[in-house]
Amino acid sequence: MSAILNGRIRKKGEIEFMEQLLFTDVRLVDGSGKASFAADVAVKDDRIAEVAPAGTLKKTGSSVVDGKGLALTPGFVDVHSHSDARMIQFPGGDSKISQGITTDISGNCGFSQYLADVDDNDLEEHTARCRGNFSAYAEVVEQAQGAMNSVHLCGHNSLREYVMGFVERKPSFEEMRQMKELLADALANGAAGFSSGLVYLPGRYADTEELKELASLLKGTGKPYATHIRSEGNTLLESLEESIEIARAGDSNLVVSHFKTSGEANWHKLDAAFEIIEKAQESGMDILADRYPYVYSCTTLSIILPEPYNKLDNPTLCGRLKNDSAFRKELAEALKIRCTRDWSRILIVDSMSEKHAPWFGMSMTQIAGKMNCHPAEAAVTILAEGVSPGAAFGTMCEENLERILSKPYVMPGSDANIRAYTDGGTHPRAFGTMPWFYRIAAKHDTPESVIRRMSALPCAKFNLANRGIIAPGYFADLVLLDLDNFSSPADYGYPNQKARGVERVYVNGQLAYAADEEMKIFRPGRMLRIK
Repeated sequence: MSAILNGRIRKKGEIEFMEQLLFTDVRLVDGSGKASFAADVAVKDDRIAEVAPAGTLKKTGSSVVDGKGLALTPGFVDVHSHSDARMIQFPGGDSKISQGITTDISGNCGFSQYLADVDDNDLEEHTARCRGNFSAYAEVVEQAQGAMNSVHLCGHNSLREYVMGFVERKPSFEEMRQMKELLADALANGAAGFSSGLVYLPGRYADTEELKELASLLKGTGKPYATHIRSEGNTLLESLEESIEIARAGDSNLVVSHFKTSGEANWHKLDAAFEIIEKAQESGMDILADRYPYVYSCTTLSIILPEPYNKLDNPTLCGRLKNDSAFRKELAEALKIRCTRDWSRILIVDSMSEKHAPWFGMSMTQIAGKMNCHPAEAAVTILAEGVSPGAAFGTMCEENLERILSKPYVMPGSDANIRAYTDGGTHPRAFGTMPWFYRIAAKHDTPESVIRRMSALPCAKFNLANRGIIAPGYFADLVLLDLDNFSSPADYGYPNQKARGVERVYVNGQLAYAADEEMKIFRPGRMLRIK
């Protein structure tokens, strides 16, 4: 047996290394999609030094990790995250690193922390100097020394709010100039792309032409436009077409965020949605999608508000609910009549308010029973308590989930921020996205191909140079795990649980997570600026 190493062929038994780290007897799933094989992998400093068949590399001078036949894969990439602030507040990255995520891509759904007002005094101390300045924000992230690598998009909602506030109109010439200047600065200083969230305020006020003009700054950069499309339900197909039109105005490079068919009346649209995406791909567009492996979505509870209440920003809404009993009654009656969601499939899972903690993991029907009122009235009471909590909505179909995850152009994205093991409630996707994405997708594809979609594919999409593949010269972002037992016990009642099967996670060649809690771990992540 021989191996191609550092450009020349060497025979088994011939090689001797003085490396810092040597993995022996691993099942190498290298991220390329090729068949796995028993291997030894040597790491020097922050890079892969050598890859060879098992038993080839001698152990002299190395810190040796006996893989015992476990899989060694590239680190996983969470392509849809909201960890902009949490990367600074909780750099240990518990929920992410424990499931093998070594690179986290934030700034999704149009929201960028560096452009946003900050309510948290502790966070304000870190970010006060960087509002509106992407480069300064990147420096703050670097100083936090996270466990994972961090990548950031520039978000349209935050751009619009920063320049225009929450007004419902087209931007003036000067306002558009300011938004373009901010976006151009972010892209020049390392933002990995441009994102939008057209279901949220103030993004929903923007028309297609506004997004196209901003996206035009992506032309020639190789950077994607990532979008939470305008509708994932009743106008899903039209919204997909709009996203493609916007992406064509940029670099014809698109990521459809958390791709889904929302609401039972829209489940049948999946084939048509696939056709729209695949037809655009055939025309030469570079289109990928991301998805979390759950049928409950998660966003703010206030998403249930009908018009015109959905045009109120959170401080205005909460202020009126607190101080105006007639308005509370009016909103509750409107929800009773116009909210078409199944209250039993809306779960409160997360909040910045301690007042909401007793409701974590409970449905609005259960909460209404505790409050002895209608679920609409319970929702108004919760919304009046200062901040809209995170809620999970059971609007999706298991069969469609499997079909989406079977597609070779779908990557994993948790749609979650970093959570500590000791945090309160959250959606289980915060801790369980990677194992369940793998387990569901592997029903329809080879393990090697699925791992590629979790590593090399997103690295290529977001221009993460020399990452996502285990080969000489690539950065040593690695996961040692038992793929047969890779799973997550996290659920809606007890979401903050580590993934099963993950033994060790290395970031830039250093140990960042170990199932053995006695082992010394580090925070070796980097802020990756994409030029």
